Amino acid sequence: MRSAIVIGGGPAGSVAALLLARSGWGVTLVEQHRFPRDKVCGECLSALGAEVLTRLGLFDELLRHHPVCLSRTSLHAPGGASVTTTLPRPMWGVSRVVLDGMLLDAARREGVRVRQPARAEAVEPGPQPLVRLRDLVTNAIETIAADCVIVADGKAALLGNDGPPRPTADLGIKSHFTNVDGPADCIELFGTADCYGGLAPIEGDRWNAAFSVPATRVRDSGGNLDALFAQLVVENVTLARRLAGATRAGPWLAAPLPRFSVQRRWPQNVIPVGNAAAAIEPIGGEGMGLALRSAELAAAALTGSGNWHVRSAHRLAADYRKLWSARALACRAAARAVSSRRYADRFMPLLEIVPGSVRSVLAVMGK
Repeated sequence: MRSAIVIGGGPAGSVAALLLARSGWGVTLVEQHRFPRDKVCGECLSALGAEVLTRLGLFDELLRHHPVCLSRTSLHAPGGASVTTTLPRPMWGVSRVVLDGMLLDAARREGVRVRQPARAEAVEPGPQPLVRLRDLVTNAIETIAADCVIVADGKAALLGNDGPPRPTADLGIKSHFTNVDGPADCIELFGTADCYGGLAPIEGDRWNAAFSVPATRVRDSGGNLDALFAQLVVENVTLARRLAGATRAGPWLAAPLPRFSVQRRWPQNVIPVGNAAAAIEPIGGEGMGLALRSAELAAAALTGSGNWHVRSAHRLAADYRKLWSARALACRAAARAVSSRRYADRFMPLLEIVPGSVRSVLAVMGK
């Protein structure tokens, strides 16, 4: 029996583990956090992700958790100029607590051995890579081996001697709100003063608010995210209307915002998935979908190639570049446009004047 160690129990890690287990592999999944746990995320599952869940036979299970069907998207410039369009295919508002828990449970049902809470502290590549594992209950350390290691840690921290990609100067912040005065079928994106963020309804009559902000603004606020968010709200007239009567219904979370392309070389028998493989601007709402699809591609490459070798890695990396590259360019350009204090209010009306312009951008983003 071939074996794999999966590092990370988020969407990418759980799906990769589940698919390998279905193919007869012995799989150990290592997750350092106890579930349920929340994460900084836009909490919008794209059509790409819904397609993967359908192929896995898990989409109906997702629907039992009452995710919100999102059929439209709106862009709001700071001064009030807006443009709204119908999404080519629906997206789904669902919390990471629900999605991650559902997928990890599905992996367990397929026979995946879950080590939780446990932290992978180092990976030694090779013909049979080794993972140094720390049990976070007993603090015991052990080394385990497998035929391959799948890194799904969300930040590529365990991909060899070069260390993780250089951090950006931006942070993601996120919390949940109730009583938001906004449309219940729409992802709304808001430009502020050199920042941007979004509101999207999720299950439980809540809205997820997730923003990309420069780390300097977090420092200038003294780390007080309530105070920082209050500044963001007054910088966009539509956002201020949406949240005039809203109540925060969860803690603020903050995390570094990664942004890097698919790496050209991976350590021997160590394969990244999800945000460990590449990370793009979150404005497109494609993060969870890309995580699921990359895990599906990695599992297919491992189970369909006979023996994993350098050429297999090159082919998978090429598939990843097709998956991420165009989306990365489109999302970066959209983020720059929406968060430009100087141009956003002039830019929005042009999108309405030029027929099909918004849908063309959405198509490049993979919608």
